[in-house]
Amino acid sequence: MAYLTFNNLTSQAFSKAENFNVALRARTYHESMVFLSYRREDRNWVAGVVRFLKSLGVSVYIDYLDETLEDKTSEEIAGRLRDRISKCSKFICLATPNSSKSKWMPWELGLGDRIVNYKNVAILPLTNEPSSWNDQEYGNIYGKVQSSYSFNISDSDDWYVQYPNNTKVKLKDWFLN
Repeated sequence: MAYLTFNNLTSQAFSKAENFNVALRARTYHESMVFLSYRREDRNWVAGVVRFLKSLGVSVYIDYLDETLEDKTSEEIAGRLRDRISKCSKFICLATPNSSKSKWMPWELGLGDRIVNYKNVAILPLTNEPSSWNDQEYGNIYGKVQSSYSFNISDSDDWYVQYPNNTKVKLKDWFLN
């Protein structure tokens, strides 16, 4: 078992001008839309994660690139995020060593669990060491994105979601279900 590591990705800032977000209504019928929850402090790693997920044929919603959202928090922003989650068929929580300090990520994860359904929620650990990950207790009740042998993010057949009951689903198949 191996987790995605910081060494697998290149730290790269992205700007709101980049075309990572695909309009929710513009995706193809077979294409999954994934809501990616992450801590803003980790946004330099998000571009690499998005490229990894897009290589598996999915569209990714990133709140930071949503021009309709302001940078400050409010009830209106929370309502819009709930709406965005409801338009996605999958929810991925990018879990880094910084994630435990976020007040928004647990809230988004709870919404994802309720709105897109537990089986459509996964934790994507991004770690320093490929064989270890320490997260909040609630992170262990969801499936985790991991690799069986490879540390190569371009080997899409090697990445899967493993659930707490030890069942596994290839990540690219998980997106189709």
